[in-house]
Amino acid sequence: MSIFSASTNSFRREAPEEKTILVTRKHEINLLMPLYTALGIALIPFLIYLSIKSQSWYYVFSALYWSLYFLYLLVLWSLAFYNVMIYFLNNVVVTDRRVIENHQRGFFNHESNELELDKIQDISVKIAGSVAHFLDFGDIEIQSAGTDRKFIFTRLPNPEKIKETIMQLKMKSG
Repeated sequence: MSIFSASTNSFRREAPEEKTILVTRKHEINLLMPLYTALGIALIPFLIYLSIKSQSWYYVFSALYWSLYFLYLLVLWSLAFYNVMIYFLNNVVVTDRRVIENHQRGFFNHESNELELDKIQDISVKIAGSVAHFLDFGDIEIQSAGTDRKFIFTRLPNPEKIKETIMQLKMKSG
């Protein structure tokens, strides 16, 4: 899926006549790694079962073992759900007027930051490591005019293309 597909997205506090150009979130590896880790951890008690099922004492404790195992899976499922929720609710929206960062910090903690395109002074891209180069993800740092803080977006896919898009929009706007 291309990050430059036509967008019909809208978002909170979208200005009238504002056009959404790009909506992106962190690279998919940020979602897949915790999910694969949870899957691997979920298999550990099953592997333990394979080694203890032939023991004479297993049948005495089997009900307790499986109850704890399913409780363990419930906790892992909750952690996996939390990771999926955080991944999909954290995004960067680029419009023809501004850059908006939506950051979900927990179930009930949301932060939204925005930067108008005409206040952007510099954009830099940092791609660190062989995995980041191979999978084409990296960090984008946007420096704004005045005393505003730097905007740092980490592990975004195709960071050079995102930078080019923002720079082209900045040139058009001002």
